[in-house]
Amino acid sequence: MKKQLIPILILSGALLYGCADHLSEKETVTLPAPGSSSEEQSDAAPQADPSAAITETEADPASIVNADTANTDTANVFTANTDTANTDAANADAEDADTANAGTEGVPDIPQSVVSQPEDGTIADSGFYRVATSISSVEVERYAAQVRQQFLAHDWTAVASKIAYPVAISGVTYSSSAAFLEASENFDGNLDDAFFSALEAEDCVEMFCNYQGIMLGETGQVWIGEVLDESLVSQGLKIIAVNGLTK
Repeated sequence: MKKQLIPILILSGALLYGCADHLSEKETVTLPAPGSSSEEQSDAAPQADPSAAITETEADPASIVNADTANTDTANVFTANTDTANTDAANADAEDADTANAGTEGVPDIPQSVVSQPEDGTIADSGFYRVATSISSVEVERYAAQVRQQFLAHDWTAVASKIAYPVAISGVTYSSSAAFLEASENFDGNLDDAFFSALEAEDCVEMFCNYQGIMLGETGQVWIGEVLDESLVSQGLKIIAVNGLTK
């Protein structure tokens, strides 16, 4: 009986030994622990390559160059249009200025003592001679021009009618126009050239004046002023002094 059991035991041992070797060759799988999060499990998953996403979204260099070129062309066109507009405006202003200047060619300068003419047709007065007279500047300068011309023409009759008597001329006092005209018969050979040279240089515009009167000539060869009668009524402008007429 014992002899029969021995082969059975040997066979059983051999079978057990072979099973043990087979189990050692199997792979061991480790299961996640209960309660572990999905984030922990995802750590083992492979990550996507970021460079691939960047490469896919990068702009084409050629398109960037084309966009820059288009912007540059647009800027150049805008600048050219702006320069052209500015040049046209400058040319228009220059043409307007030339037209205005052309319209004023040959027009004499207006004395500063005369202000521009108002719409009603009257001429406004600057009051340049107000210290000497209440008569307008236009009338004063017109009268002075007449006196100047009459002296230069040796028109003694016209000069005599404008003198306020009595008047002293070259140290001689004349009480009337008749007395002056009688003396004028001897003037031609005794006149002072400097007197007439000074009147020739007088333009009768904005002449020197003070409370005594208005001066013609560089050194006061002739003085005119507004004369009042005994009742203080204005007699208009008159010649009130003559200096250096004769030698």
